[in-house]
Amino acid sequence: MLRKIGIRPSLRDPQSPEQTDIDNDDCTRRPQNTPRALSEPSNTLLDALPESTGYGNHQRKTSNAGSSYPGEEATDLSVASAHDARTFDHLGLHLVRHIQDAICDIIFVHGLGGSATKTWSWKRDTAQFWPAWLSDDEQLYKMRVFTFGYNSNYRGSATNLNITDFAKDLLFHLLTFSHGDSKPIGGRPIAFVAHSMGGLVVKKAYIIGKHDPEFSGVMAQVYGMLFLATPHRGSHYAKILNNILSTAPTGAPPKAYVASLDAQSEALQDINEQFRKICQDLVLVSFWETTKVSFGLTKAHDQIVEKESATLGYPQETSSGLNADHHTICKFQHREDHNYIIVRNTLRLWVARMMATDEAGRSNFFTGVARPLALHTTPIDINTSVSQVTAILGIREAAEDELNVHRSYVFEGTCQWIIRRRDFQAWIEGLVNTQASNAFWLFGLPATGKTILSSVVIDHLKFLGKSCQYHFFSSGHQSKRTAAYCLRSIATQLAITDEDFRLNLVTLHKETGITFNTQNQPFRVIWEKIFEGIILKMRFQQPLYWILDAVDEADQYTLLISHFAAMQPKSPIGVFFASRPIKLPALTYRDTPPITLFLTENDTYGDVHTYVKRCVESILPNNNEIQVDVIRQILDKASGSFLWVRLALETLEHNWHTEEDIRRSLTELPQGMENLYDRMLAKVQNQTPRLRAMAERILSWATYSWRPLGVSELAVALQPEFTGFVRLEETVLEICGHFLSVNNSRVSIIHMTARDFLLKKSGDSSPFINSREVHTHIAEICLRHLSSDKWRRVSKQFQSPSEASKYGKKQNRLLLIGMDYPFLGYATCYWAFHLSKAHLSSQSLVDTLQEFLNSYCLSWIEAIALSQNLRYLTRSAQYLKTYVKRLSRAKGSGPFDSPISLTFFPDQLVGVIKSWANDFVRVVGKFGSNLLQCPSSVYTLIPPFCPSGSMIGETFVTKKERALTVSGLPYDGWNDCLASVSIGDDLTASKVLAADRYLLVLAGSEGSVFVWYADTCETARVIRHREYVSLMALDDSQNLVATAGTQTYRIWDLGSGDEIHRIQKTGQALTTAIAFGAKSSEFLISRDDCSITTYDLNRTIPISVFQPRNPPSLVQSCPKAMVLSPDRSKVAMAWRGKPPLVWNMSADPAQHPQQSRTSKNTDALCGPETLQWLPDGDSLLVLCHNTMVIEWSLLDEEQIEYSHIQPREMAVSRDGDFLLTSDHAGTMSVWLFPRLSLLYRLVNENEYIRSLTFSPDGQRFYDIRGSMCNVWEPDALIRADEESLEDQSSAGDVSITTEPVIRSDESSQCLVTALSSDSEDRYFCVGRDNGTVIIQEALDGKRIRKVYGHSSTSAVNSLLWSPSGRYMVSGDDSGRIIAKRLDVKGEAKWAVYALLDIRLSESVQQFLFSQDEKLLLISTATSDYIWSTRKKEQVCSRHWGSRQSRRWLTHPLEPSLLIWIDPEVVHTYTWDSLEHSDPPQPASKTPHMSTVDHPSTKKVVQWIALAEDKQTIVFESLPSTGHFSTRSSSGLHIDILSTSDLRRQHPHALSSDCMADLAGRVKRLIGTYKDTIVFLDYDYWICTWRIESAVLDVKRHFFLPRDWLNSGTLQMAVLNRQGTFLCPKYGDVAIVRRGLRL
Repeated sequence: MLRKIGIRPSLRDPQSPEQTDIDNDDCTRRPQNTPRALSEPSNTLLDALPESTGYGNHQRKTSNAGSSYPGEEATDLSVASAHDARTFDHLGLHLVRHIQDAICDIIFVHGLGGSATKTWSWKRDTAQFWPAWLSDDEQLYKMRVFTFGYNSNYRGSATNLNITDFAKDLLFHLLTFSHGDSKPIGGRPIAFVAHSMGGLVVKKAYIIGKHDPEFSGVMAQVYGMLFLATPHRGSHYAKILNNILSTAPTGAPPKAYVASLDAQSEALQDINEQFRKICQDLVLVSFWETTKVSFGLTKAHDQIVEKESATLGYPQETSSGLNADHHTICKFQHREDHNYIIVRNTLRLWVARMMATDEAGRSNFFTGVARPLALHTTPIDINTSVSQVTAILGIREAAEDELNVHRSYVFEGTCQWIIRRRDFQAWIEGLVNTQASNAFWLFGLPATGKTILSSVVIDHLKFLGKSCQYHFFSSGHQSKRTAAYCLRSIATQLAITDEDFRLNLVTLHKETGITFNTQNQPFRVIWEKIFEGIILKMRFQQPLYWILDAVDEADQYTLLISHFAAMQPKSPIGVFFASRPIKLPALTYRDTPPITLFLTENDTYGDVHTYVKRCVESILPNNNEIQVDVIRQILDKASGSFLWVRLALETLEHNWHTEEDIRRSLTELPQGMENLYDRMLAKVQNQTPRLRAMAERILSWATYSWRPLGVSELAVALQPEFTGFVRLEETVLEICGHFLSVNNSRVSIIHMTARDFLLKKSGDSSPFINSREVHTHIAEICLRHLSSDKWRRVSKQFQSPSEASKYGKKQNRLLLIGMDYPFLGYATCYWAFHLSKAHLSSQSLVDTLQEFLNSYCLSWIEAIALSQNLRYLTRSAQYLKTYVKRLSRAKGSGPFDSPISLTFFPDQLVGVIKSWANDFVRVVGKFGSNLLQCPSSVYTLIPPFCPSGSMIGETFVTKKERALTVSGLPYDGWNDCLASVSIGDDLTASKVLAADRYLLVLAGSEGSVFVWYADTCETARVIRHREYVSLMALDDSQNLVATAGTQTYRIWDLGSGDEIHRIQKTGQALTTAIAFGAKSSEFLISRDDCSITTYDLNRTIPISVFQPRNPPSLVQSCPKAMVLSPDRSKVAMAWRGKPPLVWNMSADPAQHPQQSRTSKNTDALCGPETLQWLPDGDSLLVLCHNTMVIEWSLLDEEQIEYSHIQPREMAVSRDGDFLLTSDHAGTMSVWLFPRLSLLYRLVNENEYIRSLTFSPDGQRFYDIRGSMCNVWEPDALIRADEESLEDQSSAGDVSITTEPVIRSDESSQCLVTALSSDSEDRYFCVGRDNGTVIIQEALDGKRIRKVYGHSSTSAVNSLLWSPSGRYMVSGDDSGRIIAKRLDVKGEAKWAVYALLDIRLSESVQQFLFSQDEKLLLISTATSDYIWSTRKKEQVCSRHWGSRQSRRWLTHPLEPSLLIWIDPEVVHTYTWDSLEHSDPPQPASKTPHMSTVDHPSTKKVVQWIALAEDKQTIVFESLPSTGHFSTRSSSGLHIDILSTSDLRRQHPHALSSDCMADLAGRVKRLIGTYKDTIVFLDYDYWICTWRIESAVLDVKRHFFLPRDWLNSGTLQMAVLNRQGTFLCPKYGDVAIVRRGLRL
């Protein structure tokens, strides 16, 4: 069944008489009885190497074997008989198949020791030359096929050429190719397929050709390169081979091209560096070998080219493993060969892409994150890149990588017993029968081969052509052991193979913006959105089979099993579970019990016997008697354990020299895994002290690392203690007592039982590996690795414009850095995990942590941002907090790490570390999206925007003269309010709901639902029901929203705002609740007549009605509260003076309901006010009239009273972890289940909160007050991953309680509602919602004095300070206008005199002073007034009769004139009379004193400015909304008017295409600065654009934190003449200086 590492049987054909080559063929054994000459080199490697192939004059043969398609003339030149094989291999370029009008040329290039034909022929039989098969493929027949041969034979005395020589030879043949009437090469796309060293030859040829004008034309046609086991980073076997050649008596000299293959080769590094810079336009696909080659009689085996070397790691590269070794990866046994299908499908995809872009020009399909893909699946739809699947689901490791590891241990013919079992076959075939079980359980004891059997089942299903997805859980990989990762892996595999599902997944992402990577989505969300929302609703063309191995090692296996057991798919889905014996969750598979198989020794005896027999025969080939005895003794002790057999043979392998050695070894061989592990450990401990220390360190890393480390990562991790490894992989296998294995160049524990053995105590002795010590060491190593200035320089290289365009800003550039710095990624992502579990008494660790935080944490944050996954940052913050909790507990209650002394750890330092953790969480919340766009902003842009009291603000804010500064915000700490949005001052919000992508607020009296994007708080749309709406509800997918009006119920599509269903209301009963049904086509309506009606949405007709009949005294009256359970199976009702009742809606309506317990009528439960189901549907929260909250468990009838909460409104998080409440004063609190302990409190000052809710992920909450909806994101809600962060190993029975966070609500203070700046950047004035007007310093925002005030019940909404500073005018929302004259009486002192105080019938839109400030323009929507500031009287007025769309500006060339600018026309008026200065114009062109009627869809000028040089007027127009204060970026238009055009008789606004392009990037115009336009873009960057330059000349300067993104305050933001940016934030004004200098 298994192939033992180190003694795997050879894959070579024992009948083949000839040796094979290192790059091509199966390793062929030497005949067993043939002795090796003493002069022959050792057969450790040469037995796997080729003999000289012998090149002669080739003879071209024409055959009819290659088919020609109608209308095509094709000549197949590739087929030769077997006896011609030695004369058929060609040097140079050889045309294999000629075809007229070919789509492309494909060129096959062999590797080291290979040849033009045999390299691509199974067992070197040219009758199996697979490139010839391409001519029979209907999708590939239009390819012209070539082979290129070169003398890479390493035996004999061939000239010592190098890779460059071969590359030049290839270029020469490409350029000079000529063959009859066949067209030259270079007139059509070129594709290369290269094996091993041939890939290096192709890359070098491309490098030379791109830089040589003679060849550049041909190289421009290169479309893609397909690499088969190409050693891009070299192979350690190259040096070994040259050493063998140099010592062989045959006289074969070392070869330069062999030396170039060494992992340390400078030539190879040079090729890689040059190729990386010029390959951006190429399609690159790399395949690596997954099985190992056996060498000679010693049975040494290894991969010639490891995965890390066989992949480039470039963003446009697609990579995958093939189930083959280095020789067989380039040859295929037949056309149904699994590997051939993979390669063929890749070439099909290329040809399809070439044909699709033949006219439009070639484009690169393989774009996106470098990741392994299963290219053997159905061809990917050209318009739907699989890279989208990676971005959506976050799975970048190919599932087949791990499958290849497990399948490599399977002997041919073993494990077939399981697929021959009738119950197994019945499981496969019975899926089409709905009565059959869809689950097959394989139970087995540890180490009995369950994982190998799972891999056999997978391969069998694939062989049958079934759609099969799988996952191997692993306790040694913290991510892969999670149930959430399992779901994402299954979905990824299915998306790659099934086009319909892939398109549905991409559509979901496009419509909702949701992604499902580890950064933001737990198991529940993935299950609901992808599985319940898509997979279980789809009808697939065939059944799906899901194979889950080691389910018992999953972090939430009961949750996973219960969900799989309860699923009701539209298409059959079979699930194969393999695990240790476990207790299944209750109620699992009640209707159709799973098929179960308990693995016994009898089941696997045949496989174990076969395995042992073949291994022993391979080691002891010539003594049958000893073989029989050895096999018998091993089987007697095996007890059915494959792992025991495997490890036993490995430990005995090197001790069998004589028959006595064999007998002694067998006698000493312990029985049972425990005893065998003891012996293996003893071997480790009995080594020299240095080797033992090295082994212990390697075992420690392998045991406690977050995930298995790569060999290159481990080499760095072991520094500086151990360095200079020659061959670390071999060292690991040699000194670690067989506890470790190395697969795909990753080091991991051989089995979970081995890990358990190393960690457990044995009697009084301590574990071999100490958890605390190991985590302490790893944490220090990681922190020291990150504490270097070089990482900032390294990261900068991947953020240059050229690198950003090459890789894409959204790609994981940390992976690319990891190609040169392999340990950086691990240290970046997981140092905090190890810190959380480290010794508290380590002074060295504390010092290292402090140095890291104070000096290097910004470069660490930058590295995380380069990975495009900020979840690593928030997760690290949680681990830091866990470390702090342990410290606090240890300091407060005695030693927990023994011995421990925390005198070096002052309380202040504990607080500092906690503050750093809070900062990291806040950085993600406030700056996350911008940090991902520009990782380097963490150095210069983010620290100034952090509060002055934060650790980042204190440590990294620079005092440099030209550095950006932020002031004006008085608080030292972080603010929890992320944003506030308004539905309009004249509307009242009644309910709030939160979806994944949207925030919804209901204005019931208006009958409208206001929808914002949840991530940016930008308006998405308004859904207008046009009736009074009392309720709204979301469906489970959160794509639909339902509204309940007085006459109709309507269903809306959230993505488009379209109405898709309407149900007419019947009867007079009031609606009490609405909900979408368990089925997507069902909709439930409950009414106060106690009825619940279920409607079919497709037909909009009722399909069922549930109306309880008992008790009659209650159900015949109207309930006070009525709520449906989350699964829509139960309904709870409450009446005044009666305890709540619950009915099961699937039972008889005459049933007696379940009633809560009460002892008397005065019990709190007899006064229910509000009912709230918990998400599990088995418990109910009852808010009583005395503010008591009672949790009623329906299953056990338990009732828990909570008297300390006292809420008015309450909401439960979707996962049931949190309860959110607001009290009568408006204070909001978050309580933690199960005991409802206080987690967070936001103190408010007597503001009524009407509705509140959590976001779906539970990390935000929302509240409604009046017309405002506030968005809160306290860091107390940021939780860890699904696995616990607490260190349970040392916590014992001590519970860690979290101190509640108490904050004040800043949004309750008097808000800034208007803002104006002086002309000298010394002061600014603000108007507030309490009517006051205040002057503040522009340096730090300090309040100087109150100038005057409007009514305290009115909000100032317009404000202007004249350029000279002598006048100030303001207007409020009641239409009152106050103007004052100010005389300066000293520094920051003014005398204030009355100028005017009037009231208009509408609010002011614009104030404007004349140039000499003698006149003041007051402009409303329908009228304009001119007032004299000296005479304090009105000079003139104009009433236009309707709302106008203009803005005013003083004429820059003639100060006595005013310019009227609207989106359609520009006119001039006189300041002193508001009369036209233009000649009379037609009424249709010119606004005048009569009514000017415009359509409702007209645009309105919202903003206007004159450039500093007075040469340009810039104005912004938007579609009219009917409310002047509403300023959205939708439909924004920007115009530029040259002031020289104002001299024309009929000047009009001048627009350009550039302006249209620029408007598409502008969210809000801010102002002008010198000769630039300053604006806020859609990513909330403050940008400048030099007027009349190219649109691409936009420059980004700095971004705004997310908690500044209030739609109301942003439109008040101003930029003064000195370039200082002022932005209101609640009751304060943020002042950003020198931002435009960046």
